[in-house]
Amino acid sequence: MEQQVPSLAIILLSENLEKLHAGSLVGSVASMSGMTVNVFVTMNALKAFKKENFENENFVTGTIGKEMLAKKIPLFNELLKEGKENGVLHIYGCALAMDIMGWEKKDMVDIFDDVIGVTKFLGMAQGAQVITM
Repeated sequence: MEQQVPSLAIILLSENLEKLHAGSLVGSVASMSGMTVNVFVTMNALKAFKKENFENENFVTGTIGKEMLAKKIPLFNELLKEGKENGVLHIYGCALAMDIMGWEKKDMVDIFDDVIGVTKFLGMAQGAQVITM
């Protein structure tokens, strides 16, 4: 009997740097541990992935987020890239939220595999453990 690879679906919806980092860390480690990971970036989380906001470190932060920026800790994008390079991790932008804001994939940090709708993401997440951050 074929054993199914465990899968994880992470929904990033907060613009809070600590939540983005935590969700990206969990996804990256899960991917490198052999899980299939799908990350859906939606609502306010998309702001942090917008090129100009990312380049200007225009993030909502708490105490730890401020320290991360001050100490130049690799940010969520680096964690996600590491997960993609060393495992099976896919990142998707939310089509509805991006459409509302008038943003396109080219406006975002170059990490998204695609921009998709919720229905398509839910199909990918079927049977997966789901985490919302």
